[in-house]
Parts: sequence; C-alpha cells; structure tokens
Amino acid sequence: MDPNNHREQRFATFLIDGEKTVEFAIRAEDVLEATPVGDAIQPLPSSVDRLEGYMHLRDDAIPVINMKKRLGFPETGFAAQAKVAVVAIHGFRLGLLFDDIKDVLVVDIDTIDAVHPALQSTDSIISDLIKLESGRRTVELLDLKRLLGGADAIEQLKDIDTQLKSGRETVPQTYSRFVVFSTAGQDYGVPVEKVQEITFLSKIDDAFKNDSIEGAVQLRGHAIPVINAARLFRADQEGLSTSENTRVLILNAQGLQYGLIVDDVREIISIPDTAIMPLPRTGNGTVSGIYEREAGGNIMLIRFERLIDSQQHELRSVARLKSDHADTGVHDKFTQARHLITANCYLVFSIGRNFAIELADVQEIIEPHALMDLPGTSGFDGRVLNLRGQIVPVINLAGFYGLQEADQAQDKKLIIARNQRRTIALAVDRILTIFKQEQYQQTPSLNPQLSGKKDTLDRLIEFIGDTGVKEHVLVINVQAMMDNHLDMNTTLTVEDNNIEIKESNHGNPAAD
Repeated sequence: MDPNNHREQRFATFLIDGEKTVEFAIRAEDVLEATPVGDAIQPLPSSVDRLEGYMHLRDDAIPVINMKKRLGFPETGFAAQAKVAVVAIHGFRLGLLFDDIKDVLVVDIDTIDAVHPALQSTDSIISDLIKLESGRRTVELLDLKRLLGGADAIEQLKDIDTQLKSGRETVPQTYSRFVVFSTAGQDYGVPVEKVQEITFLSKIDDAFKNDSIEGAVQLRGHAIPVINAARLFRADQEGLSTSENTRVLILNAQGLQYGLIVDDVREIISIPDTAIMPLPRTGNGTVSGIYEREAGGNIMLIRFERLIDSQQHELRSVARLKSDHADTGVHDKFTQARHLITANCYLVFSIGRNFAIELADVQEIIEPHALMDLPGTSGFDGRVLNLRGQIVPVINLAGFYGLQEADQAQDKKLIIARNQRRTIALAVDRILTIFKQEQYQQTPSLNPQLSGKKDTLDRLIEFIGDTGVKEHVLVINVQAMMDNHLDMNTTLTVEDNNIEIKESNHGNPAAD
C-alpha cells in the first residue's frame, strides 16, 4: 500500500459462521492484534448480555464483546479456536470475539459503498459494504464508534480505564502468597503463613465428631481436630467424601492448630495485591477477596479465623488431647507456632522417582505454559519463562539428573525456586504433597547416574506417602545447583534488556 495513495485503505477481515458465512472488516489501524482465545474468557456475572466476559492479556483485563450477540445472530456460541480482535476505541482497548480471522487486505475507496441510513436500525453498527472480486465477495465494515451504543458508554469506559491506569502507575506492586485448594468444585486460598503443614488423610477418630468437626487425627503424638471443609463452607453438604487427592491442611489460627480436610491441594501462588477484588460490604467477613486466574476461574480468599469462631471451644477441647505414647520433646516442638516456610518443611514431587525441595526455597508453583525455546540450545536448560517481567531459566529436572522423562504426564508443574539473588523454574512431573520432617540424614554413596550431581543431593528424608509405606527421598539443594551447575551470572528482565516478548494468556498455550 502506497502511503501517498489516499485512494487505498487497509482492512482486517473476520468471519462469523452462521447458516452462511459472513465476513466483517475493521480498519487495520484500529486493530491492535488478533489472538486465539481458547477457554481463556472469564464470565462476568450480571453484565450486559453482549459482554462475553474478560480475558487477560499481558497483565491487563480486556472486556470481550460477543459479536454474534451484538450483530443479532441466532447462534451465539464459539469454538475453542475462535479469535479475539483487540481494537482501540478512543484509546480504550476492547476485544471482539469472532469465529476466525481471514486476511488483511488493501482496497480502493471506489469499492466501498455506504449503507443508506434508511436501511439501518438505530442499533446498527454496519456503516459500509466493501465489494470485492467483481461483486462476488461482500465484506461488511464495522463502525466501532457505534459498537457500545453511543458516546456516553465510550466515555464511561475511558474514565474507568484512566482510573485503573492511574492506580497502576502510582501504587507499587506487591504480592501475597496463598495455598490454593479445592472443595466441592470451588477453589479457595489461604495465606501461606497460616498453613503449617499439608499431609495425607489418615484414620479419623470420630469420637469427637460434631457438626463440621469430623473428629481428630494423630500427628506425631498429638490429637489434631479436623474439619470437613465442604461442611464448613456449606452447611447443606452431607458426609465426608474422600479420594486419593484428599489432603489435610494443618492451620494455625489464633494459637489454635486444626486440620482442614480438602478435596485437593492445587498450588502455591503469588497474587498481586492489586488483583484481589474486594467483596461488597455484606457483614460476612469470612472472605477477604476474590482473585480471577489468568487461565480462568476464581479463587476465593478465606479468613479462617472468622469461619471457626463458633467452634473455637470444641476445637480447643480436642486440641488439648495428647496420645498416651507421645514423646514430650516432640510434642513441645510441634506445639510451637510455625509458618509454612520453615527448614523442616519439604515439597515432595515426582520426576520418575520422588524427590523433595526445602519449602523455604519455593516461591510458587505454576502451570508450565508460555515456555520459550532458546535458539541453538538443547538439553535440560534450553527454555526460559517470562515470569511477570523477569526472564527465568527453566530446568528440566529429569534431564538434569539423567532420568527418564514422563512425556505424557498430565500434572506437570513448574516449581519457582529462589535465593536472595536468583530465580529458576524447576520442571517436574507431579506435585505430591508438602511434608514436615524434623530429622534428615546425610546422603550416602549414590549410583553413577546421580553421583556427578551429589553436591545437589546432600541429604535425604524419610517420607511416608498415602500408602503408609516409608521411603527415603533425596532433597535437592537448590543453592548448590545454582552455584555449581547453572550459568546464572545475570538475571534478565524485560525492562532492563529491552526485550519484547509477546505473551498471551498463561492458561491458553495455544494462544501463544
């Protein structure tokens, strides 16, 4: 297209498949990008019908309009391969959901005919028709100024966007860490510092069963009252349902230790404090806020001390019980208040065999999406991750130790590990649990496969899994790995190195 030829205009075209495919055009200068959407759109309850929801795009929330609804099509659903055109309207970014993108074309203005006002309704957003291929192809041109229903709606959105941008510029970004678990189909989060241990569900002594209190479990000679999370959150839930994923979170609230039985422990996650949405003032106080995941789905952040207020007496009565065979020294150690991040806590995971890492070295656990291969490299350290603006090397632990990789593992995770100066991502097959172990042993001689990395495996712990079988698990020394085996003299950031990384939604790898 000749920039001096004012008779030519450039358009991007998009498709909607109804009984007959219809093609729509948007002026190319208004389209910032077009990206696959997958299942990354988060619905917004009580919104206008044409708003499909919000999608996350590089640390921003973009409202997405369902164009089938906006244009009055009878079928309004979209497949996973649908596309979102991100457009700019008076500086405000908005996503338009189509079935697919077709092309970008340059047309002569003589092929563009205005739609007569007498043929348009007050809600119409089609301003012109572009006639191509001797009239055999007709493209309908969208007037974005009419998309939201008038100037007032656009100005309201601009005001909101300005306020959000102003807040992001003036408020420093801080993060809070949460252990995320699921119960009865909903994900919940509890601050890391409230959790002392995550363990498997053992036999429950139901002599102390009362309402949501299922009874007590014995943990190192101490009786720990356990609560059924499903009954605690919803009184109409019946009974206790367990599976191989069932875990017990050992919590500490107001000096009281108790266990919470949950369906599954999902992850440890760092959440930007500015991304936590407060609840309207309801007088409830048990929920501190809601976090909307980038991959979709909400995490409800819980204040457990409020939830257990009415059961404090019963819980403390059970917590005072002690096994007849308890060792006093162990009991005294256990009853000291501890945070989750201690030298006695380990994250146990699998990479063909079970290993562990000190929980004090763990920043968070995330899904392995949006990983980037480094050109000209191969092996265990050939990829990197953009973690909120910091370029983090990804270490394939199975490859690092020369173990067989489980390519088909469905639960692969990235453990973000750190010290004071550096951060790495450890790719593992599966997270098993968080385990407290007061004692550890020095590692004896290792087989030739592992002996070359013995400095990174200098201790082992006795781990008892859900089968009750005791096994020796090697603990990875992350500091030794960073210092002795990884070339990590520099830490890259997007800002410091002027690197442009096109990062789509973390929960939708197909979109990258």
